[in-house]
This record gives sequence, structure tokens and C-alpha cells, in this order.
Amino acid sequence: MKKGLLVIEANGPTYATLNKQLTELHYSKERIQRSFSIDESLAHPKDAFFIIIVDVSSPAASIPSSLQALQKHFKNIPVIVLSDKDDKEDAVIAIREGAQDFLVNGKYDTAQLEKAILFAAERKTLTVKTEFAVREYKRHFENGPIPMWIIDSATMKFLIVNNAAVEKYGYSKEEFRRMTIYDILPPDEKELAPELESLKKKDFYDAGYRKFLAKKGESFYTHIYTHATQFGNVDATINFAIDVNKNIQVEKQNEELTSQIKAQKEQLESLLYAMGYTIWSRKANTFELVYAYPNNAYLKVFGYTADEMMKNKGLFYNAVHPYDIELVYESLKEANTKGASEVIFRYLCPSGEIKTLKSQINLKIGSDGEPDTINGVTFDISKERQLTETIRNTEQNLLATINNTRDQVWSINSKLEIVFCNKAYQDFIYELAGVIPKPGDYVLGEWGSESFFNTRKKDYERALAGESFTIFVEEFYDGALLHKEISSNPIVDDSGRIVGVICIARDISEQKNQFVQIQKQNEKLREIAWIQSHKVRGPVASILGLASLFNYEATHHDSNIEILEKLTIATQDLDKIIKEVVDKTNNIQH
Repeated sequence: MKKGLLVIEANGPTYATLNKQLTELHYSKERIQRSFSIDESLAHPKDAFFIIIVDVSSPAASIPSSLQALQKHFKNIPVIVLSDKDDKEDAVIAIREGAQDFLVNGKYDTAQLEKAILFAAERKTLTVKTEFAVREYKRHFENGPIPMWIIDSATMKFLIVNNAAVEKYGYSKEEFRRMTIYDILPPDEKELAPELESLKKKDFYDAGYRKFLAKKGESFYTHIYTHATQFGNVDATINFAIDVNKNIQVEKQNEELTSQIKAQKEQLESLLYAMGYTIWSRKANTFELVYAYPNNAYLKVFGYTADEMMKNKGLFYNAVHPYDIELVYESLKEANTKGASEVIFRYLCPSGEIKTLKSQINLKIGSDGEPDTINGVTFDISKERQLTETIRNTEQNLLATINNTRDQVWSINSKLEIVFCNKAYQDFIYELAGVIPKPGDYVLGEWGSESFFNTRKKDYERALAGESFTIFVEEFYDGALLHKEISSNPIVDDSGRIVGVICIARDISEQKNQFVQIQKQNEKLREIAWIQSHKVRGPVASILGLASLFNYEATHHDSNIEILEKLTIATQDLDKIIKEVVDKTNNIQH
């Protein structure tokens, strides 16, 4: 249904003329509505008409109040004002208050009325669109996510700021209006002031990254764009302040990381250049050399530079010892299938020296999931090999010495498990219990008495606690009493931590027996000494006394005969004593 046309406050003659003109313009009577007052017109629906014609010729009529009331109720409907007075001031007031046209009764014809209606409708449409655009612009400005403000180009004062600027910088809109752009510059950005002054002369300007200061003192980087504009009657610039603080921080971190990576790369290259490893890459399918890191190691290891080996890719294979070339190929194949390998081989240098080299190899998978390159390092282990052989020979000699000794030697860890034992220890345990001990066995096997177990366990615990000591034990073995000397000493690692015990057991039965014999001999000698100092003294004193009484001049004197008889008895006693000494001496010799 077509919307109608509303005529308000027109008197009889005026309405009759207007009605006739509208009829001539093919507006039907049903579409033409009449209201005798503004209040009466407000009873109609808000969207019932496409145009309103209001006559303000009445003395009581007020152009501002009438138009304000109509526009409040009929928001988007164009209004044409009629008046009996051809007054320019009234016309200006009417247009300023929102009327689309101003006609003077009796001075317009039907054609002018038609144009006025058409033009009023167009003007209203444009006005509505403009108001909508302005509202949308304001809405986007106010609620946009990017902080924005408009600045007076002459004074650099804030004229208006949006909500994002208030939230980001912490100042209220009223506080912003009392400030200039310089008030939110941190001290280190004050040199920006002359540059900001130059913005007055540019329609568009990309100010780049700038640091601004929030109310709480926090500073951050923003990217500033400015456009010249008009704000009311003031030359101004609209500014977009895009927060790029995180980007700047990330860029700075990236710069620092890049600098660190560059320094580390230079350091790594310096190390790689100086190290004794040759670094290389070969094709996974053909094993052809595709890269050789140009460090000093190539000349030292291979006798050729990396550049020489890249130019003549057969140099390496030609120099590998004929007996080891197959080992090298097998290691490359193994890396290609298993992902990694290692090989030790002999290499004939251009100088004629035969070196022992070692290669550690790894496979690199390409982006297609297939084997791409085989990467490796090769280094000279000739000296290490020689040293290893020397150490091995030394170890074998030492082991042979330990195994050939009659002493039992064994070591245990903190769990009382055997770490090492020599042949003498194994033979002893085998003869004792019928088992051959080996590394990993519990040192207190199933032999010996419970008291023996407890005693030996306490000895091991003493040594594990850090004590070095020697004990003497007696054991019945094969029907005989054996005497042993067992020494226990803690084993300490490089950090000073006790990790085990080493024990040496020596059979001292022979020495013990010799000691006992010596003790017995000493006892016999003490008896002989006693005999000599006590028993021999009596007969010798008697002989000496009788000899002094003997009368050598009267040999057949009766007293001499008695003396000789007593001398014989004393001599016989001395002979018995001498025989006793001889018998004891023979016992000592036995």
C-alpha cells in the first residue's frame, strides 16, 4: 500500500488550493490526510506518510518547536514548510531545524510544488544517509579496536579520542582534552616534537614506530599513521596508533638471538676448523662424496685437503687398505639400512704411513621419507690404538702375574659381588666347595661355617667403611690346619667415593710352622744355657778344686788316690752333663 501525504494546520483556502494542486499531481483523496494541529498529527503512525506539509502561517505557530516535534515523531519523513510570509529569516530557521523546503503561499504553482515534493524526498534521503554515515563513522571511531584520536594541527591538543585510546593509555576523555600529544611522549622520545610539527603540512604521514607513555608510567611502541582532516571548523589530523610493542620486542629478541646464533656459529666453525675430525656427507644411494668440511683435519688425517678430495672423489677409496675396503663399504650399507654404523680401518697416506682411522656414520632422511645422505666424521686413532695395545699387553702381563701367584686375589663391589678373582682364588674355592667363582657372584658362597660368614661379612663392611686392615685366620683344610693372612683395602674412584674392596689372602702355614719350630728351638737353647750355667758349673768347680789339692811330688800319696777317685766321679758327672747337652742339641737340629 502506498504511503500518504499529510497536510498540517492549513486553513480552508490554503488547504483547498493545496488539495487541488495535489489532485492535479495525481495524488488521490485517500492518500491526502489533514491534521488541524501538530498534536493531532502526532496521533498518526510514524511511518504512515512519505511527506509532510506543515503551514506555519498561524500566529501561534513556532517553526522550531513545530519541526522539532514532527521530526521527533516522524524521524525519516521529509517536511515542507508553508508560510504566508516571504521571510528569509524564517526560511533559514526552517531549513536549519530540518525542513527540506520553504514555500510561500500564493507564490508557487503546481509544478513548483511537484519539484518541492520530489526534491524534499531526495534531500531527506540524502540527509538520512549522511546522518547514518556520520553515526556509523562515529560508532567505528568510538568503538574501533585501534586507539585513535583527532588533534588540533595548530596547538597539537587532543580534540577527541576513542574508547580504545582511553583503555590503552589510561587517561579519561576529559583528561585527554586537557593534554597535547607531547604529554604522552616519554623523555627519550621528546626529539619527536619537531617531527610532529611537520605533520601539520602533510595530508598523510607514516610516522613509523614511536614510543608513547601511559598514565601509569608504562611505555610501549606504536605504529603511527596520520591523515589531515577537518574537525568542525578546525584544521586537524586523525591519528591511528597501532600497538606494535610485542612485535618490537619479538624483533629485538630475534635480533639478539640472531646475534647469539651468529656468534655461536662462528665459534662452532672455529672449533670445527681446529678439531681433528673430518666431517663429510655422501649420497645414500651411491656413497658419492657430496660435501667435505674444509677444516685442517683433512690434511692431517687423509693427507689431502677437503678441496682435493672433492675434486678427485676416488682418492679416499683408493687409499683404504685393500683388506679393509670391504669393511668400509659394509659400514656405509649398514648406516643406510639401520640408520647408524661405526668402522675402524687402515688407511695408506700419501707419505707412505699406514694410519688406523675410525668413522662414525649416521643416516639423514629426506623430506620424502627416503634416505637422503650419509653423514659422518672420521678421525685418526693410530696413537690411541697403539696406547690401547700397550695397555692391553700390560693388563695381560699383570693378569698373568696375578694368576701365577700363589696368593689369592679378589675384589668385590659395594653389593659384595665379585668383580675380579685370580686363578688361585678360583682353585681354592673349587677345591673347597666344588664351584668356580666368577665376576658377578656373591662373594660369600655356600661354603664355610655360619661364624665364618658373619666374620668375613663384617670384614668386608669394615673395608667398605674406609678401613684398611690385615687379619690372621686358621682354617682346617684337607685334614690339616692352615694359617692365612688376609689383607682388605677399600677401592676409591676418581671422586673419592668407596666403590669396593680388594682382598689378598696368603698361606702363611709354612712360616707359622717355622715360627713354632724356632720357638721350640729357642726353648731348647734356653735349657742348654741353663744346663751350662748351672749343672756344668758344679763338676767343673769340683775338678778345679781337686786339681789344686793334688800332690804332684808324692804321686803315690794316699790323699792323691782319694783325690783321683773324686776327680773320676766329677769327670763322670761332667761327661753325663755334656751328653745331655749333645742330646738336646741333636733334638734342635731335628
